[in-house]
Amino acid sequence: MTSGRKLLLLAARCVAALGVSALRAAEPLNPPAPLAPAARPLSAGMAAELRIAAERALQLGVSSIAADLYRQLLAAPGAERASLTLSLTTALLEAGRTDDAERALAQTPVNARGPAWHLRAGLAAVQARKFDAARAELAAINEPELPPAEYPWYWFLEGAVVDATPPGDVKRANDFYKRAENAAPNELARARFQLAAEEVALRRGIVPGREDLRAARQSYEANQGKPVGYDSAIAYALMADEVGQHTEAMGFLQTVWITVPKQEREAWDKVRLVLGLIGERGRSFAARKALTELMESGSEPLRQRQALQLLWEAAQTSEPARAQLRTELDKLIGAPAKHPILESLLLYRAQLAVGEKKDDEAAANATRLIEQFPGSPLRAHAFGLLTQLAWEQRRYRLAAVNARKARDEMTPAKDEEAGGEKASARETARLAVRAELGVVEAEALFRAGDYRSAADAYVAALRDRPDGVPAGDLLFQRVVAEIRSGSADAAKVLDEAERDPAFDLENRWQAEWILARTLQAQGEAGGRAAYARVKNLLNEKAADGSAGATAVKPELRARLEWLQARLALEADSPQQTVTLVDALLKSLGDVEPALRAEIASTALLRKAEAQFQLVRAKQLAENVALETLQKVRAEYPKSEAAIQSYLSEADYYAGRDQIGEAQKRLTALTDNPDYKASAFVPYAFYQLALYSEQLGQNKDLEDANRYIEALVSSPAAQTQGDLVFRARMKQGEILRRLNYFPQAQQVYQSLIDNGPATAAENKILATLELARCHNAQKAADPSHAEQARLLFEQLRARVDAPLDVRVEAGYNLGELLVARGQLDEAAKVWWAEVVTPFLPDQNEPFEAGAKRPYWLARTLLDLGALLEKQGRLEDAKNAYALILQHKLGVAESLAAKELARLGVPAKE
Repeated sequence: MTSGRKLLLLAARCVAALGVSALRAAEPLNPPAPLAPAARPLSAGMAAELRIAAERALQLGVSSIAADLYRQLLAAPGAERASLTLSLTTALLEAGRTDDAERALAQTPVNARGPAWHLRAGLAAVQARKFDAARAELAAINEPELPPAEYPWYWFLEGAVVDATPPGDVKRANDFYKRAENAAPNELARARFQLAAEEVALRRGIVPGREDLRAARQSYEANQGKPVGYDSAIAYALMADEVGQHTEAMGFLQTVWITVPKQEREAWDKVRLVLGLIGERGRSFAARKALTELMESGSEPLRQRQALQLLWEAAQTSEPARAQLRTELDKLIGAPAKHPILESLLLYRAQLAVGEKKDDEAAANATRLIEQFPGSPLRAHAFGLLTQLAWEQRRYRLAAVNARKARDEMTPAKDEEAGGEKASARETARLAVRAELGVVEAEALFRAGDYRSAADAYVAALRDRPDGVPAGDLLFQRVVAEIRSGSADAAKVLDEAERDPAFDLENRWQAEWILARTLQAQGEAGGRAAYARVKNLLNEKAADGSAGATAVKPELRARLEWLQARLALEADSPQQTVTLVDALLKSLGDVEPALRAEIASTALLRKAEAQFQLVRAKQLAENVALETLQKVRAEYPKSEAAIQSYLSEADYYAGRDQIGEAQKRLTALTDNPDYKASAFVPYAFYQLALYSEQLGQNKDLEDANRYIEALVSSPAAQTQGDLVFRARMKQGEILRRLNYFPQAQQVYQSLIDNGPATAAENKILATLELARCHNAQKAADPSHAEQARLLFEQLRARVDAPLDVRVEAGYNLGELLVARGQLDEAAKVWWAEVVTPFLPDQNEPFEAGAKRPYWLARTLLDLGALLEKQGRLEDAKNAYALILQHKLGVAESLAAKELARLGVPAKE
């Protein structure tokens, strides 16, 4: 898997520790240009997001969803299978799916089964009550080789094995369980460990025999109302459930449940917890009722969190359970008295809303948690959830902000700064999530278009790189961010990255591709620089003296060679282009067929274009280039290159003033039934219209109008709004040349009325043309003058209109007022509403291609003439002088003559 593609596996890994639902699809991180390397299916940022979401799901107790997320990560090309398989196994074990967990573990090769693998195999054996196997797996683990983050589970396994080893050292087992609980990163995770230990302890010493059942029942009956009696009741229910008497166990414990007085706090909590456990872990109605009471009124917050987790787990299996949990959470959160585990309730309620696609509810609950619990370790999860929501809504800048806040929450607590075993385990887990959040932040900034900040964030992510994320991937994204930011140092950054051994060849070549395409778009100098880089890259030797190009995939090598040929053509090296294309066509044997055809056909087209350059320079016969175009059409008849070959040939003939021949080639394209759906057909119709307009006769203009109508009705025109707009604007111009003014008005009005299909700025341009159209008819019909005036007034006043449009509209408005004899009003409009606001400071240049200098000069010339008529000679002189001061083009000579006529000497 290539690097930018791998960067959507890393972000998936992050929304996992902080989010539960799978991320909605996002656009590729680096959308491919024609013949660019394929987009990555999962970027580092998205992979980190998914990983954080899965880890949060584990801590919330939504193990089945966590397992689904890990499977999604494992399905991505290039996934880090070893670590993800271990994470998947953890999720399956927590979901109670022991058989699935053992199958997942079995997929790991024997020689790759390290301490973390044996730890999970031991946990699976405990869950399956295969304690001999659990002891063997524990013995296979060398504790110092375990990552610190694994210690809580390791201590839990130690406790479970001690528990199951006769005669059973209860104190020692409990010590191990306590160590596991204390090392948990927050109260939710601690509740999960405590519940797991509780389940082992509850079944400690239980022998599912008839005599034991009888003895437990007798003990309960003899000690009703006493703590030992409640313990006996629980033991009896567990034994009955163990031997398959589930209905008996549930019925018996329900009768006990309603008799336990509230003052017997430990028994009150424990009976409800056990009823929830044996009632299919909250899936039965009675179990949910018991757990709901425990969550609402339990005496220990730890027990309440356990009830919440079991209810959440049950809510994933049925809508009644989900609806019941939703109602209960809303009741407890909205209660006047603050609930002991309110922060946990808010987080679960937010996560429930995420799963139901109720983003506003999710954000409101997460925000309330953040605001009301400033010291809570769950704030990191809340910010992570907000990160996920913003990401899915494509509000990437907000996602970056929340990812940064989530990272800031993950600083060591005071009791951890001193170190120790629990601090080590917690801090290792915390640092892993912080690192992944750094990648999420960097990618979110990249997707937000803040490439400068993204580049800096990738530098930070490289310093604090998550496990399983190749440094080359992050280096690649950093380089791309530098390129996209427009940094003048982008090439330098890439050169520095290429000296880093972690920057793998595949990533490096793709970065060179993107830099070359960027330089190519910067004009002639950029094209030469791009050509030089690509040429050097392709000629580079590997360390062993072999060609460096052979070390990358044939597809990427072929793309770079194709780009080199194209850059050579744009650098006016047609003969070199021909040579490069011929060499490229001979080297495509290892490239997969579809890409081979695409590269070969487009390369042949570039070769023909280079040959046409040689024909114009009289260095090649015309028929050679034409034969190359015929070869494209013959060998690749359905390709885009074959379609473009007609456009290239037409362009060649048009350049030789053979308009008729050019039109024949374009007509051959538009008449071909195989090409009707091609995006190039509308463009061919547009070129036909332009060629007809160029011929200039009325008949030709009629043809041009007909071609534009054909363009608009062609199938591919629906996806080419900008081309349709340009064509319609050209159509209006042609109709005006034919004196078909009403038809031209209809064309412009249709563009204005075309709703969202026409961009706002294009509507403004169409309005300007409509105003011109009315203005051209003012002599024949005064109503047109009034329509023109209204439209010019609107355009001059629109702050969202381009400056060129506002100046031109202001000039025409003044001219209309002069025609009406409103000279003072015209002078006011020209001076106060055109010259004053739009004439720049003397040292401020106009942007390239600006039309304002022309319209400002024309305004000042007409204003000067008007002021002269009014006898305001000094004001007229000042108007003419402004043209010279601001160097307003060809009008300068006219202004100088007017000043000389008024007795103002020319300046040296």
